[in-house]
Amino acid sequence: MLSTFSIVRPKGLHTLTSRAALRAIDSKLTSSIIFQSSKRSISITSPLSNESNKKKPSEKKTTTSIWPKLKSFTTFTFSAALVVGAIGVSTVVIYLIGAELFSPSGDTQLFNRAVSLVQKDQELRQSLQSNDTLYRERLKAYGEMITHDRWTRNRPIVSKRRIDNDGNVHCFLRFHIESKKKIGLVHCEAVEKQGSLLPEFVSLYVDIKGEKRHFIIKPKLQKQPKSTGFLGVNWGPKRT
Repeated sequence: MLSTFSIVRPKGLHTLTSRAALRAIDSKLTSSIIFQSSKRSISITSPLSNESNKKKPSEKKTTTSIWPKLKSFTTFTFSAALVVGAIGVSTVVIYLIGAELFSPSGDTQLFNRAVSLVQKDQELRQSLQSNDTLYRERLKAYGEMITHDRWTRNRPIVSKRRIDNDGNVHCFLRFHIESKKKIGLVHCEAVEKQGSLLPEFVSLYVDIKGEKRHFIIKPKLQKQPKSTGFLGVNWGPKRT
């Protein structure tokens, strides 16, 4: 609100009684009042403008602070996915290695059992002409012999698995057995029946060049059912 001011005429200005002088003084006073009121309005509105100016940088800070958070979140999820994937792959590899080396139905355990049976067979040792006079010769067992280099003889054994109609797993192994004079080829078949942990050998024999096939475990012949006649009908009288 603009306040009213009373015009006080100084004592030494009695001569200025003209209207023009009074108008000049009034115009000066009004201009000074307007200038003072404009200063007040500026001082009142300046805090609001300062607050608005202060708010703008804070909004910029909130918008710019989102990007580092997103970046850290994406890097964390990516690294976590890599760690989980590596743990899963290592678990599968450890399981497969453990099942192959320590499982009773694994190829390694079957190979060790078959080799022990072959080494204990005395007739086979004689066929291989192993030297057992002073001490018992240790026979060598290895996989497929691709070349005659002794460093390449330590090959994986040949193994094959199939499931029969009853759900039993048949495992077939083939490897070499060697003495200082002769080499034999071992054929092995083991059956892992449902509910049993240890597979059972059903066939184990060795072929030696120039020798007759030697059976360590002979396969059991399956009994064939008796024929009931043509088309399932017995023709003719029954035999007594």
